[in-house]
Amino acid sequence: MEQFATHLGSIEHLMDTTRIDSKNTYIHPSLKNLGAVSVVLLREAVAPVVFRNAEAEITDIEIGQDVYVRAVPNKFKYPERGRGLQVLRALGVGGRLPQNKTVLYKGQKPSEAFDLNALVFGDSCNHDNRVLPVKAAVSYSDGLSLLPKHLCVDETFHNRAAEDGTLFDAESKKNSDNLFSRFFIKPGTLMVQVLSTRGKVLPEIGLRHLMLCVGLAGAYGGQTSLTGTNIRTHVVGIYGGRFEQAISSPYELVKVLASQPEDVLRNPTASSETLHGLLAPAHETVMNGAEAQTWVNDLVASFDTDGPLADEYRAAAPKVAELFDNWFGKGK
Repeated sequence: MEQFATHLGSIEHLMDTTRIDSKNTYIHPSLKNLGAVSVVLLREAVAPVVFRNAEAEITDIEIGQDVYVRAVPNKFKYPERGRGLQVLRALGVGGRLPQNKTVLYKGQKPSEAFDLNALVFGDSCNHDNRVLPVKAAVSYSDGLSLLPKHLCVDETFHNRAAEDGTLFDAESKKNSDNLFSRFFIKPGTLMVQVLSTRGKVLPEIGLRHLMLCVGLAGAYGGQTSLTGTNIRTHVVGIYGGRFEQAISSPYELVKVLASQPEDVLRNPTASSETLHGLLAPAHETVMNGAEAQTWVNDLVASFDTDGPLADEYRAAAPKVAELFDNWFGKGK
């Protein structure tokens, strides 16, 4: 991972001081500089998955001549941000509040609510009459299916049964006709998603935290989390440079992949190799999928409440706290 250091920020330099006049200064997050890192992932449905909003059908979007499954960023960000809170809680260095329930009361320090997870995934809260915003250092793109929607989605019927497990309604003395359709993404569907950071605002420990949270497998929330793990994540590669590249957008990748045979787009290994072949030439610094996956596996295997990784988290915590207390607090 050291090869990406030139495209990332430093935990030792999370904030800058700007002079207002000859006597006064104020503190803010470090000024942005040239540097971008993109983590390209393949999300594989290993069990039925439902991505929907108000409508019963799977969320989609038209690209070119076809319609593709579209998982909006929060579909994957929410569970991974939640895992980040769990990691910090295990180490005793953050995660003090429930996800999406960040609040500060009068007299509290901002660092009592904001931590490394807030730095990586973003957060905000009300404090007195102010809104304190923390922009995420990592942006999640939409996740798009590699194949058109009609090849990825199926339909089933569900019914709302009585407590005894039958369709007989004891109150009306009739069989229930409360049947409804449910659409789901079929196991084996591959979706490409890009997590990116720009401006050198993410320190190295932030990238480690992100990849530890991405991990190997998890359950997308909502309805289908009831069925257990339903998403396996494959790392296509990690790509860095001074500037972000258009090919790092999943919309551009899906357009280029449209000419690939269907069997390639159903195979995680073949799809990853094809994606890497498109992404690698456009970037200055590259870590291929095998190397990146090994790194993630090592992070997961080495995670414990003791050891070098835990020490790195604990060393970073007061520096992150200092940033938020000076930025939102009185500072200098």
